[in-house]
Amino acid sequence: MKTLELHLHLEGSVSPKRLRTLAERHGRPEVPRLCLGDDGRYRATTDFSDFLEVFKAVKAVLQTPADYHATALDLGAALAAQDVVYAEVTIGYGVMHRHETDPLPVQAALAEAADEVAAAHGVVMRWLPDAVRQWGADAAWRVVEAACKAGPEAGVVGFGLGGEELAAPASTYAEHFAAARSEGLGTTLHAGEAGDPEAVRDALSLGVMRIGHGTAAGLDPQLISMLALSGTFVELCPGSNVATGAVASLADHPLRTFLDAGIPCCLNTDDPELFGLTLRNEYAAATEIHGLTESEADIMRWQALAAAFMPEPLRKEIGARLAPDADQMSDLLV
Repeated sequence: MKTLELHLHLEGSVSPKRLRTLAERHGRPEVPRLCLGDDGRYRATTDFSDFLEVFKAVKAVLQTPADYHATALDLGAALAAQDVVYAEVTIGYGVMHRHETDPLPVQAALAEAADEVAAAHGVVMRWLPDAVRQWGADAAWRVVEAACKAGPEAGVVGFGLGGEELAAPASTYAEHFAAARSEGLGTTLHAGEAGDPEAVRDALSLGVMRIGHGTAAGLDPQLISMLALSGTFVELCPGSNVATGAVASLADHPLRTFLDAGIPCCLNTDDPELFGLTLRNEYAAATEIHGLTESEADIMRWQALAAAFMPEPLRKEIGARLAPDADQMSDLLV
């Protein structure tokens, strides 16, 4: 089943093998020791704070454009193996700025990697720079400006907001999202992953095009209705939410609540290597645990295509690859 992925962090896709290579290259032997278990795979994290420590350690060995280029090539091959034909990959511009790394040469390297991946595997990769919520408005403006400067020529299609959700309400960044939209960028932000339903409600008030995770909305029937009425697309990440402790188990994830309410959404891996996830397994688990039907999975793919930050000619091309009979797919949404 060919599909799309819209919530995926490049930093979370660094394989253990690549992590060891980069750690050796940059003289950071402590990073594999912190991140990897005795079996050579990423260790299980105990909670969201622990996950952030591992994520920061991985980012510490992603230092040069060449590092990002190699990681993007790895990710492109992994996406192809999962039958992903289009992916929007989040890139930590805010973290780069924090470490005094210019994101523009990195973005140029990522654009080159995307071209190579498309030629080798047929996977279209686009990029979503994101800011870090707890680092404030000035830092976020630097990300918006860099994203706009890189632009679609370098494959940049949107602006996002991640980081520690409880540090500040999303509405603090209303002007940033408005500026990004005015420059033609798509907008998305993490909400309801570590925070409560109010975090999702706050995000919804901004008029962003997509919300990442949104898990806490499942606790609030009124908010679920608001999401459904607004048609705001939600990037669901059930396996990731279990790994970070946002939900206790896959059975506790509100996926079925979102589906039954008619909220447009799709499944995503978020940080596939860090959590040992594949998109194929995410859909298989949703089928087994939440009764996801083949028709519902098809609808998710089609809704993801509609929500992707891409020009219409590319949307038509990707749609043809998802379903040669586009009319049949369109009928699923009626």
